[in-house]
Amino acid sequence: MTKTRILATLGPACAAPAMLRKLYAAGLDAVRLNFSHGTPQDHEAGVKLVRELNRKLRRHILILQDLKGNRIRIGRLKTPLELKKRQRVTLIQADAAGKPGEIPFDYRGSLKVIKKGHLVYIDDGNIALEVKAPGRDSLTCEVTAGGLLKERKGVNIPLARLDFPLLSDEDRADIEFGVKHRLDFIAQSFVRSREDVSAVARLVKPRHPACKIIAKIEAREAVKNLEEIADAADGIMVARGDLGVMFPLWEVPMLQKRIIKLANRLGKPVITATQMLETMTASPVPTRAEVSDVANAVLDGTDYVMLSAETAAGKYPAEAVRMMDRIVKYTEANS
Repeated sequence: MTKTRILATLGPACAAPAMLRKLYAAGLDAVRLNFSHGTPQDHEAGVKLVRELNRKLRRHILILQDLKGNRIRIGRLKTPLELKKRQRVTLIQADAAGKPGEIPFDYRGSLKVIKKGHLVYIDDGNIALEVKAPGRDSLTCEVTAGGLLKERKGVNIPLARLDFPLLSDEDRADIEFGVKHRLDFIAQSFVRSREDVSAVARLVKPRHPACKIIAKIEAREAVKNLEEIADAADGIMVARGDLGVMFPLWEVPMLQKRIIKLANRLGKPVITATQMLETMTASPVPTRAEVSDVANAVLDGTDYVMLSAETAAGKYPAEAVRMMDRIVKYTEANS
């Protein structure tokens, strides 16, 4: 039995019982419910399916709930938008697009902290905008890195200290779901300090003490306060998507090693996540770089390697789990 386990995200690509059975057979150890997408009914169906298969196959696949957190996202779009370099667009605080050239986003705090020259990253940095004229409820921007913009994509503004509550009302409702369904892990997004972890623990532990609170390290403040967060949490996730926006990309590998090393020293489980086999969303074969990435996470000492879109929305969910299982087994056997 391998030390490193495989965590895969549930989604439309693997929601059918027959496909999830294939993931079980390919080497699955745990599933992730991504509460940034889907409805409570979708997630309830996922929990029921996993537990039915656990019973039938005499397995104990664990379930992780990934909270939305204080995540800014693009609002509703009539159709995806092709953004081109040097194009002018306006980000508006709204649920849906209105006029041409307007892009809605769901941040409801004050825009005063966002200044001219600040960069806005969308979809883990695949699209970038530069703020040219901040307004009371909108930001006039110029596209510096274009691409196809789809609704519900994540938004980061690294240089702005945005105003968020410890827990949103939506997160509180989702935590109730996790407690009610006795989920194994609750992963907290955009943790900044020990107090963020404690706020979730106070809602969970009195009623579901076995649930492990996983702190996702993806914000600058989280890296700054890493020791206190790791001490307060039951486990850690290296959330490389947002880390790669908040920090230069070339710093992410060493941040990963630092976070895993700390979790290992404290004896707490650590999950390495984001784009591990991203190519397999559309291809049955990963790149050599992706294979090396998974192997290096294993060598770093990670407890879980995570698949996201590869299993939630990809064309080859079972193949992605099988490939990850082969990489993990070979790396552990030869190190």
